[in-house]
Amino acid sequence: MLYNLLRDIFVLSLTFIVNFLIVSTFWGLIELFSPIRWQWLQEGMNYFNIPFTETNIIIVLSALTLLIPCLLYRTRLMQRYLCWSMNCQAPTGVAGEQLKQAMSIVCRKAGLDMDDYNLYICNAKMLNAFAVGSNNIAVTLPLLTNMRVNEIAGILAHEMGHIQNRDTNTALLTSTMSSFGNLVVRIYSFITLALQIISFIPVIGWITAIISWFFLIQIWLFQFLMQLPLHLITMFSSRQDEYEADLYACRIGLGAELYNGLLLISQGESRMSFATRILSSHPATEQRLERIKNYVNANYNMA
Repeated sequence: MLYNLLRDIFVLSLTFIVNFLIVSTFWGLIELFSPIRWQWLQEGMNYFNIPFTETNIIIVLSALTLLIPCLLYRTRLMQRYLCWSMNCQAPTGVAGEQLKQAMSIVCRKAGLDMDDYNLYICNAKMLNAFAVGSNNIAVTLPLLTNMRVNEIAGILAHEMGHIQNRDTNTALLTSTMSSFGNLVVRIYSFITLALQIISFIPVIGWITAIISWFFLIQIWLFQFLMQLPLHLITMFSSRQDEYEADLYACRIGLGAELYNGLLLISQGESRMSFATRILSSHPATEQRLERIKNYVNANYNMA
């Protein structure tokens, strides 16, 4: 328990520092080209006896844009925004009906109300699924098109295990704290694209090209730094969480379905090198399959 608390404090602190650096560059640019003299901000800083200087304005605005979303991190609006930011959409069509049918199996087995959970389809090419926040589960379209309903239910049961075990709480808070940082990266990307378009204009083209490269380097750096806290979470704790989520699926009676679903996913995976295995957030799939098989054999006599 103490280890988990210290780990979460460290990761949240690192997330704040990284995003503070990113957001402060944004407010610094705003202050440079259009000085910020908002009355409500000045009154608030005066109330707390904070001098109304350019540096303090940037510091205060950066802190506010990181901390205010954290007060709302468990709200439905914030969680749906995070799902949207990960290219997740509400399920529709045949794939959507298949996903809902699989989810109904999970909820019936686990004694849960399906209306308490939100389902999403993620725009990605790999076979994958993940839990977001306190009641959101997303799956990729290839997973739906390559699996039967029972196998999808097994994968969803694993993700439901993460939600029921509260594995997603710290990740949700770090993602929320990073929401404005992600917005800054999107704004920088738009600026970079615009600069690259006008870089073909004679005379000023070489100037805009240099500026676009300046923004592009910042984007690469920001994206690396923003991924670091979540990577540390997964590297230090996610493997055990994966085993526990697998166990949850087995306990509600969907162990065989999870086994078959993971087996299909593993067929599209390349064998991990030693270095990749050490840094991976997930244990090796063959190890998970072995544990699931042993548990199901011991309790349900899976052939």
